[in-house]
Amino acid sequence: MHYFIITGASRGIGEALAVQLIAPDNHLFCISRNKNEQLISQGGNLDYYELDLNDLAELERVMAQISHRIDEEKALSVSLINNAAIVVPLSNIERSSWEQVNQNISVNLIAPMILTAEFIRRTSHLRIEKRIMNISSGSAKHLVPGMSCYSTAKSGLETFTRCIAIEQDKQPNPVKIMSVWPGMIETTLQDEVINADKEIFAASEFFKMAREHGMLATPEATAARLLEILRGDNFPQGIVIENIYE
Repeated sequence: MHYFIITGASRGIGEALAVQLIAPDNHLFCISRNKNEQLISQGGNLDYYELDLNDLAELERVMAQISHRIDEEKALSVSLINNAAIVVPLSNIERSSWEQVNQNISVNLIAPMILTAEFIRRTSHLRIEKRIMNISSGSAKHLVPGMSCYSTAKSGLETFTRCIAIEQDKQPNPVKIMSVWPGMIETTLQDEVINADKEIFAASEFFKMAREHGMLATPEATAARLLEILRGDNFPQGIVIENIYE
């Protein structure tokens, strides 16, 4: 059995990943703030955890429950996909509330760090393939006014990825980890960016133009490529893939 833990499974890339992974020899653990009833209705080996990743104290409990659901005698691989993300606040930092800043960094950076720690801790004894894919963003490098929190979190996630790769290098049963830029995707996050107040977030015009010119990939196509990378024979340790189609 191949086990997959996916955050942000209620919509977008996370939902597309889950749909494409449903199979008799796969067991999915889906995490999101709201349950995806349509995904659950498809059946299969799927456990769903309704959890707001901003609730950091609950992450350890959920990972403990997931760990107990893994049949170690049948497990062939275990993977964690840190996909969940939020873009708010979309404004210069002085116009952002502390609650918005806290939530952005918690969901985009701190939650993946805690989940990674729990994943490594609870699988360290398993002599099977163990992989973590962190969904980053081009915003980690290409900076836009009004996205300082999101860019900072994604940049931090990439640094974290490299650090964990170094830590795992000498471990007896190492976890492999990488970050990827999925590119510009047609998701509800794009809706938030495009529909943001132009007086506060001027860059919304750029994202609107990208949609109008057909520059946005579908979640389904993106998920398919991400899974090719995740399950491929070549999973380089600690790298950041900036173009998933190269």
